[in-house]
This record gives sequence, C-alpha cells and structure tokens, in this order.
Amino acid sequence: MEEINKDFNVPYYILEEIVEYIELTKEDYSKSMKWENIKALLNLAKVNNRFTQEQVDFIIEKYNRE
Repeated sequence: MEEINKDFNVPYYILEEIVEYIELTKEDYSKSMKWENIKALLNLAKVNNRFTQEQVDFIIEKYNRE
C-alpha cells in the first residue's frame, strides 16, 4: 500500500460534520447516527473521486469514536 498524503483537502461539509461529531463525543451524547452520516459523506466523496479508499480509511480510523 502506498503512503497516504495526510495533507489532502477535506471538503468543508465533511469537515463540519467531523468537528460536530467530535464535539458531541466530548459531551457523551448519542453519536452513532452522526458517524453514519459522516461515513456516507466519505463514501460519496470517494464515488465522486474527491478521496481515494485509503483516504477514506484514514479518516475513519483517525476520527471514529464509536
């Protein structure tokens, strides 16, 4: 597997969702629906060639708090 460029551009709408998700996890609210939404957005970004599968996997691994 090739090295992932960790400085890739994340669309603002996905970044917003991730930040909100992280804020919710601090307060211990139910967050699983928020995370499912983020995964759906990531997969759409992959389908639209904004992300590679490796980039999607990196974001999921880095920010999933389920």
